[in-house]
Amino acid sequence: MSDLSIALHAPNSSLHGVSLANEAHTELQQRLEELRLRGFTLLPSGLQNEELALLRTSLEAIYTHQVQAMGGEQALRRCHDLHTARCPLAHDDAFVRLASSAPLMELARALLGPQVVLMQQNGLLNRPDTEHYQVHWHRDLAYQHWVSSEPLAFNALLALDEFTVENGATWVLPGSHLRPEFPSSTFINRHAVPVEAKAGSFLVLDAMLYHRAGRNLSSGQRRAVNHLIGRPFMAQQMDLPHLLGGRFAQDPLLGPYLGYRWAPRKSVEQWRHERMR
Repeated sequence: MSDLSIALHAPNSSLHGVSLANEAHTELQQRLEELRLRGFTLLPSGLQNEELALLRTSLEAIYTHQVQAMGGEQALRRCHDLHTARCPLAHDDAFVRLASSAPLMELARALLGPQVVLMQQNGLLNRPDTEHYQVHWHRDLAYQHWVSSEPLAFNALLALDEFTVENGATWVLPGSHLRPEFPSSTFINRHAVPVEAKAGSFLVLDAMLYHRAGRNLSSGQRRAVNHLIGRPFMAQQMDLPHLLGGRFAQDPLLGPYLGYRWAPRKSVEQWRHERMR
């Protein structure tokens, strides 16, 4: 159960036949309620303009490095990964700090419980007048056509640049995380909405909410860093402990969150020795 309070409702003249209702008094509880019912909410990161500028510069450098490692952008185009920087935290610890920022961790543990794992972190570079592969409707838990009574995971998309309709803001289908099937074209035409956000905001989505990137029709960049955070029984996209080279393994908070605690053990003996600590 999340920190969104659920209680027997006191007598209220505006209600009839209601004995169970949400209570959302704090800003966190209000965001949790939005996330559960609409499937998305906005969360301030607390990052300053100088910090956002450094993250933008680093992300561009990481993408350039990864393009060179693959032999050019055509290789990324063939695997539908053009303008995507994978696992930036493996290159720059600033992205580890971003992924473990206090507002994000507070929301993650309120929604999913005390143990959470970072399943992936990707930089998304929505270039001017270029169609990003993320323009296709999708869930971040891809290919899943079922729903759970409790949230399994969520996306946290940090807006490094302001999100506007013109520069390709994310579009969402409110409530689509509550049903297993993809909505009809009629529903999409009537209810799809773009989510505009200030730079430094997290756009938080239930990982089962259908969403897509917009097309950047502006003359500027629309860059973001996406995090997929879930319950520990779910697999990471990449082997983050391996990519991090053991960094943060002994950190009591970051170690489990980055996947060190949840990776399969190499032997029965290793599993048993760790349980004896």
